[in-house]
Amino acid sequence: MFLAIAAGLVFLVLFVVAVRKRPELGFGIAIGIALAWVGLALAPQIHMKTIPLWLAPLPFAIVAVTLFFFGFLAWFWGSEK
Repeated sequence: MFLAIAAGLVFLVLFVVAVRKRPELGFGIAIGIALAWVGLALAPQIHMKTIPLWLAPLPFAIVAVTLFFFGFLAWFWGSEK
């Protein structure tokens, strides 16, 4: 509990510094926090039993497919020269 309070105070200080240095950044942080709270209120609680098995390696698969796609484009466009 103490660690959560300390982290909250640190983030509050960082938010105040962001608002003073760049008000646009502070406004964006405030919108992001509000959207996260709304998402937490609307979304059901996620437990480890409800997470599908394929979700963990999904970012690696997306990166691999993206790199394959760009490699194919480079090979296809480079062969015309």
